[in-house]
Amino acid sequence: MPTLSALLSLLLFCSSAAIAQEKGPLPQRKDSVTVSGGVTKEQLALEDRLNTILSDADQALKARHVGDAVKRYEAALEMVRKEPLLAEQEQRVLRKAGNGYVQANRPTDAIPIFQKLLESLKKCDSETTSVSTCASAEEEFGVSKMHAGDFEGGLASLRQAEANYSKAGKLSASHEFTMIQLMDQANARVLIAVALSRLGKTADAVITAEEAIPQLNRVKDDSDINIGIRESAASSAKNAQSILTQLKSSH
Repeated sequence: MPTLSALLSLLLFCSSAAIAQEKGPLPQRKDSVTVSGGVTKEQLALEDRLNTILSDADQALKARHVGDAVKRYEAALEMVRKEPLLAEQEQRVLRKAGNGYVQANRPTDAIPIFQKLLESLKKCDSETTSVSTCASAEEEFGVSKMHAGDFEGGLASLRQAEANYSKAGKLSASHEFTMIQLMDQANARVLIAVALSRLGKTADAVITAEEAIPQLNRVKDDSDINIGIRESAASSAKNAQSILTQLKSSH
């Protein structure tokens, strides 16, 4: 059977490849008193500070300075909790902090973060494309559980994520959005295959991984969508094939 560390390394790469990277902090707005919607200069200043902290954390994580990144994400979480004017930013900060904990090999800290994120979303039963946001959180929740050794719990969360990605894709009128959901659904299937393999269900894991690869190749070969999406699908397909090879070798 493939080693746990090898499979988790690959699955984390597959998972993160499909997650859209946020751009740097928004340009600082210099409104005289308020902006539309009654947003005050105080709130704008707080948002700018928060964006700076998150940008610095993202850069630290990219440079593999994981400990430093986590400290910055924790500072951002503390800031959001203390400042009522930043309440709308909580979900974004929770997601970043949770992923930081996972990459720092602190899954037990990540799990309650993603649990809180899911509780705050209120989109999991939506009949709109916003269900995709819930699917992303379910996927991240599943990955954190698997890193903590809870493969049954991780599998359940990943199955929910897969279903919601599929649902979101069917609800969209945008071809590109639908293809992104197909890629995310396939990545969730690869993660499901890893969970199944760790639960001793290697035959089912092989079948699941085999189903994911054509989906990823379909996205990779779609000339009507953004090249960056196609490149992410190609990277995910390569890693999915590596996992499938390992699974077959142990079958």
